[in-house]
Amino acid sequence: MRSTPLASTILLVTLLLSPGRPTPVHAASQEEIEAKLKALEAEIGALRRELQDARKPAPATAPTAPTAPPAGAPPAGGPASQAPPQSPETAPPAVARPSLLSDFKIGGYGSTRFEASDLKNLNNTFTFRRFVLTGDAAIGDSIRALVELEFERLTELEIERRRVSEGGAQGFSQSIEGSDQSELSLEQAWVEFALADWAKFRAGMLLVPLGRFNLNHDDNRWDLPRRSLVDRGVPVLPSTAAWSEVGMGFVGDIPVPVGKLSYQAYVMNGVTLDSSIETFARGSGELEAEVEIRPRRGTANIDVKRDKAGALRLAWSPALGHEVAASAYYGRYTPDFLPSEAVWSWSVDGKSTFGPFEIEGEYVFTHWDNIRRVANGFARAVVEKSFESGTAPLNAVIEFELAGLATTKHGYWVDLRYRFFPEFLRGTPLGRPFENPQFIATLRGEQVWMNGLVQDVEFAGGTLGDIARDNRFVNRVTLGLAYRPTPLVVFQAALERTWTDRNKSLAGVTNFLPAQRSEDTANTFLFGAAFGF
Repeated sequence: MRSTPLASTILLVTLLLSPGRPTPVHAASQEEIEAKLKALEAEIGALRRELQDARKPAPATAPTAPTAPPAGAPPAGGPASQAPPQSPETAPPAVARPSLLSDFKIGGYGSTRFEASDLKNLNNTFTFRRFVLTGDAAIGDSIRALVELEFERLTELEIERRRVSEGGAQGFSQSIEGSDQSELSLEQAWVEFALADWAKFRAGMLLVPLGRFNLNHDDNRWDLPRRSLVDRGVPVLPSTAAWSEVGMGFVGDIPVPVGKLSYQAYVMNGVTLDSSIETFARGSGELEAEVEIRPRRGTANIDVKRDKAGALRLAWSPALGHEVAASAYYGRYTPDFLPSEAVWSWSVDGKSTFGPFEIEGEYVFTHWDNIRRVANGFARAVVEKSFESGTAPLNAVIEFELAGLATTKHGYWVDLRYRFFPEFLRGTPLGRPFENPQFIATLRGEQVWMNGLVQDVEFAGGTLGDIARDNRFVNRVTLGLAYRPTPLVVFQAALERTWTDRNKSLAGVTNFLPAQRSEDTANTFLFGAAFGF
């Protein structure tokens, strides 16, 4: 008997779910399991369409000319000429419409971490890293929508508005209270229209496809309790991961003779400089101002710059568990009131699995054009604003803090992993309740270099002074051991050593270590827990 695709699929699923199968020597990673599930979902979708096509009624045939009834036959229109009613067995089956609830998936992830460091200003602490909610909806055969909402270090957000009375005047006072360094962020929100497997149109809030970590940043995916330096801690990316922008573009999978080639190509608002300015007018006609400038993801409203940014990523997967990719980003980073300057970045990344061994890594390079010209433009904008407000200073002294801006930044991270589970633990609480638990030993090495890192900028007497620059580096080595009872849950322990130039502060080159002036090394113990659903 010829085997049909449906029968083959049923046989495959039966074998996979058979309780008597032996425990595999190598437990697949979450990424491999997701790739297999996507392949099965695509096959099931094709089988569903094939089944619906088979259930469609056959097209009606053209009526034939009536023939004369034989002698003795009942007249036309009599009981013998009427078709017998169809029984439920012979009636064509109705095509079942999928439920809206069955096509909507709710998921998310969360993570918590404990850390103890030898830095004097960093106490032993628990950190609620983030909680993220996702919704994924299949609106039709070719339309999909996804949303991802993040609560980062957020325990409360309170908005208070009250009526006040002072000196006979009536008014309102409004305040916003929240936990320290908390953030409520919309990370993704897009709709996708699949014209073909190789051409799917997306529009909305999109993750910028620069490097593999920004696209796969969920905490429960990783076996270490802290994100990489190039993506988060320094960072080398134009904006910290998870970095998303409002835009449109195409994604898809392109058939190739070996493996699979996929791409993402977007046009978006792009990263821009965000500034906070404090001005002080002296009685002698002198203006003092402090300006803090840092790059942030672009606005979700009207763009503050007329030029857009673009990003492209190409990835080739010759086999399951293996991928190599290249990506690039280019766009203007200055608002319209400043000279037009661009930031461009590129990255290469990859992953390979060899039985229980894995190697995964990423390299990123970023260049910011003409930082001196940008600082001069900000200084002139501050002075012109003071004239417009009616304050005409004889002299202006402006101090800048260009947080994290350097002419070039580049760096990498590499993870070496080994997955295992000792047989003597199979009967313990670590192994007995779960089908395929695993331990993962991870060694991560990472380095970042910053050339032309801006330390200090002064503007006085209408002239931009020297820009104090420095060349710095940050190194970090992490040794970790993770336990995964199931692929979506991980408990992580790690020892971490971070160091920079001798007798220089780690605080000047990282955004997470409150080091003192001469603290150039930090040794940290981390324990984390992350889950997905």
